[in-house]
Amino acid sequence: MKKPVYDEAFKRQTVQHIKESGQTVAEVARELKINDNTVYGWVKKFGTDPEVVAAQVFKSDEHQMREMQKRIRELQEENEILKKSDALLRERPSVKYSFIHEHRFEYRLEKLCIVLKVSRSGYYKWRCRPESEREKHHREMTEHVRKAYEESRRLYGSPKLTRQLNRQGIQISERTVGRIMKKQGLRSRTVKKYKATTNSKHALPVQDNVLGREFQATKPGEKWVTDITYVWTVEGWLYLASVMDLYSRRIVGWQMGERMTKELVIGALQQAYGRGRPDPGLLHHSDRGSQYASHDYQKQLLTYEMIGSMSRKGNCYDNACIESFHSVLKKELIYLNHYETREQAKQSIFEYIEFFYNTRRIHSSIDYHTPMEYELLYLNQAA
Repeated sequence: MKKPVYDEAFKRQTVQHIKESGQTVAEVARELKINDNTVYGWVKKFGTDPEVVAAQVFKSDEHQMREMQKRIRELQEENEILKKSDALLRERPSVKYSFIHEHRFEYRLEKLCIVLKVSRSGYYKWRCRPESEREKHHREMTEHVRKAYEESRRLYGSPKLTRQLNRQGIQISERTVGRIMKKQGLRSRTVKKYKATTNSKHALPVQDNVLGREFQATKPGEKWVTDITYVWTVEGWLYLASVMDLYSRRIVGWQMGERMTKELVIGALQQAYGRGRPDPGLLHHSDRGSQYASHDYQKQLLTYEMIGSMSRKGNCYDNACIESFHSVLKKELIYLNHYETREQAKQSIFEYIEFFYNTRRIHSSIDYHTPMEYELLYLNQAA
């Protein structure tokens, strides 16, 4: 297997992730399937990089704001508890304890006891009563569902949570998961929005649609699809070019910048080629945007011995997989955050792609595996 090559942007953002997340170098290296010593070398080289240091300073400046937001959340929490438990304030303690037990994952136990005017020791004593087998099973299933929900960054609905739990050997039906989620107030926090970015009004030559909506591949490095999307920040627009391997749905290359240029998409292609090192003859599909139709980009495809393919004019379905990824990225990350700077957005997107989407997020199109898992399965079978 050819050794992957990583560009400086990837290295720098990996170092920044280590400094901000609190993870060890070994943990990050293990997640990214990179040698420990390689990542240590990146830390040594880029640890004092101005961009990395600036990001750290920016976060420390937000400390006071976070403290204020924490106090606001506490007041909101008390108000929500009072609304839900208003009818229980005059009830006997056992009824209050039952309410506390039911909502102990939704709110802090200490806050529940204070608002309902009962002692924590009384609650613990009540909880020590003998538990029936049915109650025990329901409690265990609720804990499994909540844990899987949090591990998905609170993004999965009941179908994916059910498959994730089944993969872990936990036998539970989608109907039960849905019922638990409803009772616990767990909802997928995605947001739907869409806006097109492609500009195909140019005089540059275009390729035929060789892919023909055949979105399945027989091995990694056989078919790649690519596209550009945008992210709004207070500082201005940030553009993201992504390259996806259709076999595993892994994002093998990406590049971010302030302008939607041919250099942006070439950078994403170069990163993908460096990391994937595909054999000659790979089928590369894009839309008819001027960036992909440019002479420099087409020259790069020839250098890498790739076969070019482009969507038909005005037909977004011809490139549905990569557009679906950008839609998911926005619903699961972009629309749930507010970015003050482009650098803040870059780091957030980098962490989503490399530490969640590629390594942890399961996909129905690849039998509910993660992209990394699916590629490893292929490599093991091939070996």
